[in-house]
Amino acid sequence: MSATPDHPATPDRTEHRLQLPRDTDPADVLAMIRNVRPDAQADADGVIDLGDDARLIPDTSRRGGGRFTLEVPRQRDEPTQLTIGDPRGYGRAFPDGEPMGAEREALDLAWALGRRLYGAVVTDSGTRLEPHPFCERDLTVVSPHALAPESFAELIAPLAPEAELDEIPEDVSRAGYSVTVPLETGDELAVRVGRADQHSALAQVDWLRDAVDYQIVHLPVDEGEGGIEMPDAATSERWQVAYQRVGLIAGLLTETVGGYVLDAGGFLVDPADLA
Repeated sequence: MSATPDHPATPDRTEHRLQLPRDTDPADVLAMIRNVRPDAQADADGVIDLGDDARLIPDTSRRGGGRFTLEVPRQRDEPTQLTIGDPRGYGRAFPDGEPMGAEREALDLAWALGRRLYGAVVTDSGTRLEPHPFCERDLTVVSPHALAPESFAELIAPLAPEAELDEIPEDVSRAGYSVTVPLETGDELAVRVGRADQHSALAQVDWLRDAVDYQIVHLPVDEGEGGIEMPDAATSERWQVAYQRVGLIAGLLTETVGGYVLDAGGFLVDPADLA
């Protein structure tokens, strides 16, 4: 382990590896981490303090570009039998008990960075976890401007002519609205419009308190797909269709009402990167 006087290697700590493309800029990694952990700091050697006694340590060797070591307190649960799927592969990586607490949260962060930056995590057990490029398809557009339901339906009609504004019973108080977008694959997208959540990546945005969330959510026909780590070819193709359509709708919204785009993990998304 990467022992230092302040963080000695002990049986109570462990290491996982984050492997990103070699040309990944460490500054971009820190910026993404601060989207979800605003207090994260890097020291003069580029070591990122994630909080909870966890650190992300860059490999500074000549061939170490894009490689990091996640050093974290080792916290494991009791072995359990999987019953609801294993979308991140933790069940096969940790058959003797999955990470929990601070280790789980830090590992989730590393996995999410691998997902966004086309990389992978190698656990302390030697298991490689490589997120599928379309495993997370949902996006949220956070904007200071709210579109009326009819205006939103008219906006997306060229992209989704079969979209339908969901009906709400007259006796139900409406704080927002939703639109269902059928896909040619048989799946659907739900666009849910309502008061914005308090997104940590946008904590410094002065209009966030009065903002609107446009949540664009993929609803597969098979709800069990949420537990799949490695989809077959047909499922992967359907995920790609949904991923691209979600991106198109998010891009159209940002062009129309402005604001920011966040993925399901809370990371900011550059509108120029949308499908």
